[in-house]
Amino acid sequence: MAEDQRAASLRRKVAERTRELEGEHVDTLQRVALSAENRDDDTSRHTDRVGATAAQIGAQLGMDREQVELLRDAAALHDVGKLAIPDGILLKPGSLSEEEFEVMKTHAAIGQRLLSASSSPVLQMAAVIAGAHHERWDGSGYPAGLAGEGIPLVGRIVAVADVYDALTHDRPYKSLWPTEQAIAEIRRAAASQFDPGVVDAFLQTRADVRETAVPGLWPQRPPRRRVPKRSVGSPSRALSRVDSVRRLK
Repeated sequence: MAEDQRAASLRRKVAERTRELEGEHVDTLQRVALSAENRDDDTSRHTDRVGATAAQIGAQLGMDREQVELLRDAAALHDVGKLAIPDGILLKPGSLSEEEFEVMKTHAAIGQRLLSASSSPVLQMAAVIAGAHHERWDGSGYPAGLAGEGIPLVGRIVAVADVYDALTHDRPYKSLWPTEQAIAEIRRAAASQFDPGVVDAFLQTRADVRETAVPGLWPQRPPRRRVPKRSVGSPSRALSRVDSVRRLK
């Protein structure tokens, strides 16, 4: 009996240490993701906002609390592969050449490979998201050209959250759009770029969508310093960059 108790105690200690190590691993990769984000996001809050919006969409679609919390953390790592993209491409204010765009697209597969080596549930989900968040409902996305429900649901969710945040915040290649215009674009792209069901769930959450974490589930992050935006022309020019899937951060 005493031996069984010792074995049980040892298993608990191993499980606890495993969780601690996984937490440290996740924290490290989140810091890496922020490093990637800081290269082309002056507000440094894109990862927080995408995670919060994705979590709200997931909850609206009926995910349980545990899966919603995993999604919140995993979504924040969607662009970690951008660490491998040269600044001359990532920060370019004008249109990308065909060759530059091909380099940009590699961030999805790179991020997936980086994250998939871990057995941590959050990093396994993050790997799926990294590899799927630029796939399109009509099959014209990348890196694998997946279509419809062949795209993992978490990837379809983050695709909407990611583009919405890209449209409503400044980037080196575009000025922010008004919320109403961004929502209209998300609605327009349903059934072509986005899963119509995910778009519908996003629209149903709109009354509660905020630029910080989901109230009651995660602590809000403090605001960070903003810098003056760089104007790069008309909304139509910015839209052409989004429609060409140009880094849709």
